[in-house]
Amino acid sequence: MKRRQLGVTIVGAGSTRTPALIGSLINYKDRFPLRKLILFDIDKSRMEVQEDYIRLTMEKYCPDVELEFTDNEDEAYIDIDYVFVQMRVGGFEMRRHDERIPLKYGLIGQETCGPGGFAYGMRSIKPMIHMVEKIREYNKDAWILNYTNPAAIVGLALAKVFPHDDKILNMCDQPYSMIKSFAKILDVDMYDIEPRYFGLNHFGWFTKLYHGKTGEDLLPKLKEHLVDHEFKPFNAEQRDQSWLDTYKNVNRMMKFFPEYLPNTYLQYYFFADDIAKASDPNFTRADEATRGREKQVLDICKQARDQQSLDGIPLLIGEVHGNMMVEVAESIAFDLKKVFILMGTNKGRKIIPNMPEDAFVEVAGELTKDGAMLYPYGEIKTFYKGLMETQHAYEKLTVESCLESNYQKALEGLTLNRAIADPDKAKAVLDDLMEANKDYWYLK
Repeated sequence: MKRRQLGVTIVGAGSTRTPALIGSLINYKDRFPLRKLILFDIDKSRMEVQEDYIRLTMEKYCPDVELEFTDNEDEAYIDIDYVFVQMRVGGFEMRRHDERIPLKYGLIGQETCGPGGFAYGMRSIKPMIHMVEKIREYNKDAWILNYTNPAAIVGLALAKVFPHDDKILNMCDQPYSMIKSFAKILDVDMYDIEPRYFGLNHFGWFTKLYHGKTGEDLLPKLKEHLVDHEFKPFNAEQRDQSWLDTYKNVNRMMKFFPEYLPNTYLQYYFFADDIAKASDPNFTRADEATRGREKQVLDICKQARDQQSLDGIPLLIGEVHGNMMVEVAESIAFDLKKVFILMGTNKGRKIIPNMPEDAFVEVAGELTKDGAMLYPYGEIKTFYKGLMETQHAYEKLTVESCLESNYQKALEGLTLNRAIADPDKAKAVLDDLMEANKDYWYLK
């Protein structure tokens, strides 16, 4: 049966992830057919650099799709079905502050975890709220699929401000990437792995890896492999050293806590001091990305612009970020009930009964025409509950501090964060971050 054609808007289209997302849309064009694609970014210059590559690519592979580039939010959401959100408020310039300022105090400099993630979240919350309001002004029914980080803080804020909007879905591609890596190690198709998982975003654990055809739990086999082998991403040969070290730390975490397989981001909470000491304040991941992936993508786009053709230029494809975004939308659009690691509020304590009902939990679930159907996980053990309750308290205080412009709540939240856990350092880094971010947020 021929599938209906859909309209998509990409918010934050100036991101250098966008060309690969376009490649994923092209690869999935029979499964997720487009009639209209709008690329929207408030920074027109970022979008213009990539425009020729995207235009030429769409003309070659999807010539019948209506294509529009705009920096006007009053044009971006009309007559579309899905909004893919990959906003980075403040760009890489502010990311560098997020990563470098904490290192002054011996704290991790990371864009989504610890004090850097706090600053990024504070910049993101209000623009995200504005975006949802603007979308709903023009389009009551569009699905808003948010990949903006830090997803835990952004998702919690949106759930608080829009509690009855069931068409906002917050997603993270790291579990998807890890499953792809598990599949390579286990020599199975990633789509035959049905995971079970619990946690908060960037703060969770895989507990089962069912093989969809045999029903076997593959996690014991994977754990046995990791006893004697370094955990590596599926595309290790393409990754920067910092990411290879990140995956290797999964082995280290499992030596202490072997029951489940942790999300890679937990390294920042268990080994914060070691990671901070090993970090170069003059060359953080923002610099790594700028000189690596960013440069590669922009060089390709420049070549397309200069020669006004795709001769000798590869089709960029988002093996993780792009593919997942399209697969998520496809599962909703055509009621496929595919299983993903999903986020949602623990309403009525139905998902994890011994966690607060306003916690923004992350578990396995299906994506249907009605959105995310989270699988109830059950009660979690004391160790994990203690970790998650502290992290949730930090996230909740961060959201409240932003919405209320409340300095005290920000200080309390940062003091609770396991990556800091020191009120002197929390105050010092908060004051520095507030000064650096004064054009975006300020607390009283």
